[in-house]
This record gives sequence, structure tokens and C-alpha cells, in this order.
Amino acid sequence: MGFDNEFDDEFDEQEFDEDLEELDEDLEENKEEDVKEPFEKSLEEEVETKTPTTKIISGGKKISIYFMSTIGPGEKKQKLTVNDGNLVGDIKETVANLFGLDPADFHLSCGGVTMDEINPLSDYTISDGEDILLIPASIAG
Repeated sequence: MGFDNEFDDEFDEQEFDEDLEELDEDLEENKEEDVKEPFEKSLEEEVETKTPTTKIISGGKKISIYFMSTIGPGEKKQKLTVNDGNLVGDIKETVANLFGLDPADFHLSCGGVTMDEINPLSDYTISDGEDILLIPASIAG
């Protein structure tokens, strides 16, 4: 059982294979160009978007402070250099990460005064090398 096809006599298998090979080569070349071009563009765009346009300059001076935690077993002490223009709340977040605590669980206190999170550190008379206590939120007033 066969089909009669008027093109059967003209089909050249070798020519077909050569044409197929050329087509494969063309596809490979186009594929390489398509892959390189978008990758290079996206890489350039990514670098451009991560470059800061302006540098944020905060006022104040850098001081080294010791933070002492009275939370949990034993007393722990960490030294941290901070800008006294930073808000107490921002410093508290950093200190919470240092000690592995939740910032809502403690307050910062210096010289018997509980620091307000919305004030800058410079509002409190803290000198270089001074101790700041982390006191449990249930005790602080």
C-alpha cells in the first residue's frame, strides 16, 4: 500500500540533510545572539539600579558605647560605635540584633533615665565609653 506523490521522483535526501544542517546552524547562531544581548542589558540595568544616587549624611559625631543586657541569664556586654545623631529607636533595633532580642521586649536606659525611641541619642548626655543598659520592658517606666 503506497501513496502516489508527484514529488517522490524529485526528492533528494542528501540535499535535504544539507538544508537541515544549515537551518540548525542558523538557529544556533541566532540563539547565541538572543541569549547574550538580553543578559548584557539586564546586567547593566541591575548595576545601575543598585547604585545610590545620593549619600545620606546624618548629623552628629561617632561615639563608642557599651550596651549591657540584664535580660536573661548572666550579664552580657557589647561595644558599639554609633552616630549620636541617630534615633534611639534605630540604635535599639541594632542592639536587639546584637543580643538576639525583640526590640519590644526592652528599653534603653542611661543614668537612670529611660530613653525615648523618637529622640536622637544626642538628646541624652552620653559620652564616649559610657554604659547603656537594656532593661526589660515590664520593669521600665
